[in-house]
Amino acid sequence: MSSSLQTRIRRPPLPLTLDYLKALTDDFGLYQHAVFGVPDFHHGYTTDDVARALLVTIRYFELSGKRWVFRLLRKYLAFLQWAQRSDGLFHNLFGIDRKPRDEIGSEDCQGRVFWVLSRLLVSPLPREFKEPARRMLERILPHIPSFQHPRPMAFLLEGLTVLIQGAMFPHSLIAKSVKSLGEKLLRRYQEYADSSWKWFDTVLTWGNALLPAALFKTFELTQEEQYLRVAQESFEFLSKETLANGIFTPIGNRGWYTKGGPRALFDQQPIEAFWMLIAALRASKLYDPEKNRKRALASLEWFLGGNIHHVSLYDPHTGSCADGLTPSGLNENRGAESTIVCLLSLFAAHQAGLRKIQIV
Repeated sequence: MSSSLQTRIRRPPLPLTLDYLKALTDDFGLYQHAVFGVPDFHHGYTTDDVARALLVTIRYFELSGKRWVFRLLRKYLAFLQWAQRSDGLFHNLFGIDRKPRDEIGSEDCQGRVFWVLSRLLVSPLPREFKEPARRMLERILPHIPSFQHPRPMAFLLEGLTVLIQGAMFPHSLIAKSVKSLGEKLLRRYQEYADSSWKWFDTVLTWGNALLPAALFKTFELTQEEQYLRVAQESFEFLSKETLANGIFTPIGNRGWYTKGGPRALFDQQPIEAFWMLIAALRASKLYDPEKNRKRALASLEWFLGGNIHHVSLYDPHTGSCADGLTPSGLNENRGAESTIVCLLSLFAAHQAGLRKIQIV
């Protein structure tokens, strides 16, 4: 490991608190948006954010052992139970009146919930939480073959490759689903990738590194070289487009990046840095470890001032994260998604030995 990387890793621990997450949580769920640091009731709640927040509570308990976090965890699990329809799929959008605003949530929503519930099932949490998660998973499992879009399929692979560690569902069923979804993603890549565009679509949008990250995980499970090849090719392509001189500059959501066109520089979103961190850490276990750990660290540093504007998005005093970077600087609103993916990034970096955190 280079001396500069070691120096950056050895900095004082970063405080991590769930105070802001608690401030966004009421007795029903988690407010989706905020005006600066004040919850915005107009946008209500989303299943997406509650699932992400549930993952934070799982990681928090795993690393700290503090059982007070069960209070939050119960609320988030109860919300997911309420959001699940009779057919097993989930509503995503809820108003402040607690009534669903959609007929059915997106495939992204379904996949994300599946991933987080699977993660809960293999965690050290007590059975009182695992059994409700298992029952929700049991009801959504039959829908897996119908998923067609790349990111939902990647979320499902994230969940399935974790779920196969347990004995709650037949191994053959999980393995068959992994194979089916993995092959769908590979076919998608083969359809769109060429010598200069190594991607699963004609456009780079949000959560891009989720796709190679899921394929790295699939390779670790199956040891089938085709998954590693596509994961590595797509991750290297994404890294070339978003990392330069040790600075992570994700694709902006003001226009994204369409093949053959200009790439949007702003607005840069925290979710990009989170998945880039995860993908880089997984890549570091499979090839070029030092280079990929540097990429992971650059992704973490994006939250802490190592970005195009040299401003920190993370506030260690409150445990909140700004919503992104705009052409003029910081987007000072602090919504649920931004804060959650920042906290998850800190947990991942701590576990990987990239940056120590101090849970307060």
